Amino acid sequence: MKFVQPLSDAELRTLTDAYTFGPQPGFRRRAHAIVLSFKGYSIAQISDILGSHRETVSIWFDAWQERGICGLKDEPRSGRPPIYTASERDRLKDIVADSPHQLKAAQAILEQETGKTSSTETVKRALKKAGAYL
Repeated sequence: MKFVQPLSDAELRTLTDAYTFGPQPGFRRRAHAIVLSFKGYSIAQISDILGSHRETVSIWFDAWQERGICGLKDEPRSGRPPIYTASERDRLKDIVADSPHQLKAAQAILEQETGKTSSTETVKRALKKAGAYL
């Protein structure tokens, strides 16, 4: 059977805080798994409690052993690159500031200037990222 190494009081306190107040659900789940293992629960029991696969729980244990609390944090994930650059978002913000109730018109102007097409939702996200209030 695979269990985590015994935890110090500081580690246990850190993990308890992590699974209670952690910023992401995945991070909280992984911290909880480590605490449950420390308390004597088997991988099968932990996977049942947390609704995760046995292999996944085992990987969490390895990450804890190798990197500690940092090994339980979510890694950055790649995604689609943004359509608009920072300067294009700023330009969009300026266009919308001139006529705030004409989002489609602002979208058309930006499309003319940049040659980039996008949905209205993408324009809204770009404005939000630029700090504009809709």
